[in-house]
Amino acid sequence: MESTPQDKALTPLVNTLQALTEGLTGIASSDRKDLFLSIGYLLQRLRGQSFLKAFDAEWQRLREKGRIRDDYSQTEQCQACLQELLDCLDRDSPDKIRFDFIKRVFLAAAQEKQSDRDSVLPQQYMRLARQLSSGDILVISAAYELSKYPAERTNSAREWLNKIAKQSGLEHSNLVEIYEKALMEKYLLTGRLLSDRSEVDTEHYRLTPLAVGLCEFLLVTDISDKD
Repeated sequence: MESTPQDKALTPLVNTLQALTEGLTGIASSDRKDLFLSIGYLLQRLRGQSFLKAFDAEWQRLREKGRIRDDYSQTEQCQACLQELLDCLDRDSPDKIRFDFIKRVFLAAAQEKQSDRDSVLPQQYMRLARQLSSGDILVISAAYELSKYPAERTNSAREWLNKIAKQSGLEHSNLVEIYEKALMEKYLLTGRLLSDRSEVDTEHYRLTPLAVGLCEFLLVTDISDKD
């Protein structure tokens, strides 16, 4: 069968990835399905290495600034949070938004300003963060930002969806609705009000105390990034 222009355009990429797969993992499968599974796994590992490298650079920078104490890495809290971070990379295949969020929780815990090394809260936040999709993170981040401005608050569910869509970059209110349901199930957003579900709670722009606590826990990383 004659190859199509699309097939020819993909050939260099496929050849390169196949060579990487064979060279780095020793896999040389004749089965097309196995080959692409191997390529996907390789790309996941390479991306994970890139994320870890960026995390290590931030960790070292904060240590040099004295924001992370040298003995923190020996604590049970650090080991537990690190395990969550590595499990996320190994099992969840996170994108940059998800990994950056989880990383910020870890770095906030390590600086011991929002909690101490004996607290169980950081690991619980890490586990919760792992459950969030990129869309979930964009929605709660947008709600937290808008909650700072009383004039932006509205009790209209439709207006809330539109404002969150604009602030988060999701653009479509229907996309926000998809994540809204998941966040309510995780107790991070309050439910809608009235029998027709047309109104929402304006306090904290619908964020629950758990969601507010998680967002505020991350504030220390925002401060350190400016130094």
